[in-house]
Amino acid sequence: MKQMNKVRGRQKVVKSDQKIISWARKQKQKNISQPINLPLRVPLTCPLIGCSGSGHVNGLDLSHVTLSGCPAYHNLPFEKWAEMRAREDGLVCPVRLQARNPSPSTSPCKTNKQSHPVERVHQLHTVQHEPPLTHLASPMELYQFRCAQQRLVTEKEHEAKEHLILCARIGSAMASKSDELGLEDPHGPLHPTRSRAGEHIGNSLEQRVRTVVLGNWQVEPTYTSAYPPDIACLPTIYVCEYCLTPMRFSVTYDRHQQQCTVSFPPGDEIYRKENLSFFEVDGERRPDYCRNLCLLTKLFLEHKTVHEVEKVSSFLFYILTESDANGHHIIGYFSKQKPGDPHETGLNSVLYNNLSCILVLPQYQCSGYGRMLIEMSYVLSLLENRIGTPEHPLSDLGLILYRKYWKWEILTYLQTYSGKSINIRALSEELGIAIPDIVSTLLDMKMLIYFRTQYYIVNNKVDVQRLLNSMKAPDPARRIDKSCLHWTPHSVAPK
Repeated sequence: MKQMNKVRGRQKVVKSDQKIISWARKQKQKNISQPINLPLRVPLTCPLIGCSGSGHVNGLDLSHVTLSGCPAYHNLPFEKWAEMRAREDGLVCPVRLQARNPSPSTSPCKTNKQSHPVERVHQLHTVQHEPPLTHLASPMELYQFRCAQQRLVTEKEHEAKEHLILCARIGSAMASKSDELGLEDPHGPLHPTRSRAGEHIGNSLEQRVRTVVLGNWQVEPTYTSAYPPDIACLPTIYVCEYCLTPMRFSVTYDRHQQQCTVSFPPGDEIYRKENLSFFEVDGERRPDYCRNLCLLTKLFLEHKTVHEVEKVSSFLFYILTESDANGHHIIGYFSKQKPGDPHETGLNSVLYNNLSCILVLPQYQCSGYGRMLIEMSYVLSLLENRIGTPEHPLSDLGLILYRKYWKWEILTYLQTYSGKSINIRALSEELGIAIPDIVSTLLDMKMLIYFRTQYYIVNNKVDVQRLLNSMKAPDPARRIDKSCLHWTPHSVAPK
């Protein structure tokens, strides 16, 4: 009879909830290799108010720190989840389900709670439970649903652990950064250095968001996310293409699309030609939209920092959109810092950054929209009587894009110029391009020579035409038509 017990496929009957818990504890101990001894700040409490954090929906873990793994949130005790897990593994006889009250038993406490120096961190707590499902279906259907729910939690357990490690790394980096600055309370909920500390760890953390659903497009991000941890840990996020609100689930996204009343950026339409429009959005008046725009930009620009996201009120955003019957779909944008009053600062035709950040969404790249954004920034600078230049340092792609624009504008100007002498300062005031940018572009084209302590522009019409022919002419539909621009400068520098 003892040999018969070792036959494969036998069923072991578990008669009490305490034996189920003992089995779960043994199964869990098999999967634990070594205790973690890292000085990380990880959450140690369940977000559900009143929950002790005991048990787990997967039927194995004896503690949890998330709502998805909370048995109390799902209105089912841990013993039931452990029994379902044991039955799915073939260790319990498939008896008929009966609605009975579980015998009172003490829930298992968290093990190894003090095995490593950890601290509690700020969490969003809730008192809401999962809606009751008792009267929605038969007991067998509810059991099958709970089993599917348990399998899903078990499959996503690895991602949840990675998310907790991510939060721990962020907290550890924040703590070390605060120690360097000599701060007393670096973990306060509104501490000003929390966002700055995240900048130093952006490159060291593994990217979690792998797909962004934006309207009818699925875009793959290039860099790490700056979204909150509950969104940044997901492999796929959903962003409304009109209000740019990030969402975690497709169901929420579909419901939002049906209820969202926004069909264009929340600003003034300053330009419209055919189906292309520019909207000017003030970061001070629309902070939520501009902050969501910066968070979306962080997925595609390496140098976009969280520090800029928190200071959107000092920037103006110019959104390029393409309109159809459904609304205005965002193509890209550029931002610039609000210029100061030249009468107060004493600046006359001041050289300032007319572009701080530029982005063309991946699905619209290589279509001339980047050049259109740059041209609009210079057109607005000329209306303000200012000489503009992009914020430095430029990225590699940004430098290539700007170099193409500068070359084409300078060569086009030289092609039609009939004077005997050319003044670089006059060229700068005519095109709105800063003198250092003009000089570097002319040197790159070998059209600037040094002779007798002075620099001279070589305006050879044959060479100018040859260079123009070697370049791809910009699409006329992507050029700025000044007659379609209706914009009043916020401040004009005196001439």
